[in-house]
Amino acid sequence: MSQLGMQMPGRRRTRAATPNVYTGMLLAACAALLGAIVIVGSAGMKVGPGSDVMAAVKIHPASGNVDLGN
Repeated sequence: MSQLGMQMPGRRRTRAATPNVYTGMLLAACAALLGAIVIVGSAGMKVGPGSDVMAAVKIHPASGNVDLGN
């Protein structure tokens, strides 16, 4: 009968998708990760020479070793 467009009586209506607890947890996790990136970036600017975040870690071009800039 559903092929003809008829609906059975007593059939449940489908609900529209709504945000639930997991959506809120996902948004909270994204906000926490974004906050952590901002905090680590600002701390890297204070520590790094020349206010560059990645200037404290330099890779030697010949050997590929990481030099922490003693």
